[in-house]
Amino acid sequence: MGELLQKISLSVVTAVESKLNALVQLSPYILGALAVFLFGWVLAEIAARIVVSLGQKIKLEHLSERFGIKHFLEKRKVKVTATLLAAQGIKAYLIFLFFIEATKIAQFHQVADFLTTIYTYIPSILIALFIMIVGVQIGNTLQLVISTSLTFAKSHTADAMGLAAKYTVVAFAALAALAQLQIAEILIQILFVGFVGMLMIAGGLAIGLRGKDVVHEMLEDLKIDMDPHTKK
Repeated sequence: MGELLQKISLSVVTAVESKLNALVQLSPYILGALAVFLFGWVLAEIAARIVVSLGQKIKLEHLSERFGIKHFLEKRKVKVTATLLAAQGIKAYLIFLFFIEATKIAQFHQVADFLTTIYTYIPSILIALFIMIVGVQIGNTLQLVISTSLTFAKSHTADAMGLAAKYTVVAFAALAALAQLQIAEILIQILFVGFVGMLMIAGGLAIGLRGKDVVHEMLEDLKIDMDPHTKK
């Protein structure tokens, strides 16, 4: 019994010693990684403050309001300004970048590889988000233009046509964003082809069934408005 306990204790001591030796060997790398990460954190904080200062100088808030970004954020109940959002985004990006470098220095290769994959995917996320924001803004503008134009033409389908145009643009933007994210690329291609086909079929049916009446009504109204004999 005593011999068995002696073997067990010897195994435990050997395992602990090996782990301690490995930790001692890695300690310089861990300290170096910690120093790099802290340096990156300080640099990210400085960069965020610079972005806030530049944002105030170039009137980034005015530009964000002009391009509809401010309205986009308020609509989604984001309680930060565009300048602060940009500063925090750059800060988080730099911290994440230096954290990846710290994991490489600390010899955590598997963690570094995983984080590097995420890091290389971030630009695609930002581009997809930009596509969606631009698509929504273009959709809103197109809806306003079509609805106003058809209203002046005395069409009873002005609002419906405006909404259809808006959501068509938003749907295209969503498909483009998903394609940028490389999510189920084959499925996105199938959906894109199907969506275009649906629009063509719906447009053909609309013109063939009821659309011709609407077009005829619009042309008659325009003809009456342009006829000088009908004006008082």
